[in-house]
Amino acid sequence: MVKSKNIFVCIGAIHHDYLLNLKNSIINKRTNPIIHNTRIGGVAYNIAELISIFDKIQFYSLSINKELQSKISKNISIKKINNEKSERYYVALSDKNNKFILGLANTDVYENTKFYKIPNLINKYIIFDLNFAKDFIEKAINKLSARNKIVVCATSVHKIIKIKKIIKQIDIIFLNKAELIRLTNISSINNGVKKILKINNKIKIIATNSKNNVIYGDNKSIIKIKPPKIKVKNENGAGDALAGMMLYLLSKGYNKEEILKYSVACGSYYANGNKLSSKRDLLKIKNISRSVKLKKDG
Repeated sequence: MVKSKNIFVCIGAIHHDYLLNLKNSIINKRTNPIIHNTRIGGVAYNIAELISIFDKIQFYSLSINKELQSKISKNISIKKINNEKSERYYVALSDKNNKFILGLANTDVYENTKFYKIPNLINKYIIFDLNFAKDFIEKAINKLSARNKIVVCATSVHKIIKIKKIIKQIDIIFLNKAELIRLTNISSINNGVKKILKINNKIKIIATNSKNNVIYGDNKSIIKIKPPKIKVKNENGAGDALAGMMLYLLSKGYNKEEILKYSVACGSYYANGNKLSSKRDLLKIKNISRSVKLKKDG
């Protein structure tokens, strides 16, 4: 793929995220006080937001209102797939120590949306989250995989099975341990990665295991990545930040070690409650990456 600008396309979710933190230990069947934060979210959007710091990106999704549009980076060009107005949102609840408890998604509208036309795209990194219907995702990836790089971000354990029949058409996949287990029916991360590589030996796999480690696999090696020690303030969106940074660095031709260290450092930076806001912040990621450790498996 030619290294150039404007090569990123997202197809996926954009909506409000409501992030709730308990002030105290939870008391069941009682009202519990919280601290809350609202942001624009959706797996594909989180990735697009990071990439938009460095490059322009096209984003195919449902229609959004003026409030959402006003908050989106000018580098993200929204391409509406229809004109229907729909309310959708995601709620994440964490305890007083910022440990994730559960997520609630009012996002069925993505599953029920009819796509009338799959866009014609060539020489792009096309990033799918798995919020849209299985039938559309399969058709779109089958159509676009021959002339583009197909990237899949797993989204949830319930949605990962949508790509079970099309793993051979995927170039890069980001998922967590639970999603990998659901996809492969194997409890070991390393063995799950190896199973996917047997099906598709051209794929790059990035499997996260919370703050413990990240496993990267391709047809040359499997690498265990140890993140820097940080205080986790909110894990929501950290994996998406890792994915966005990795895709940007891949598009610019960075070497594998730099890509892995910078990407994991970026995920840790976000988990620590920070966000990138300009290209200059890449220096912060570079400094954090010095604490990231790589170990080749076997």
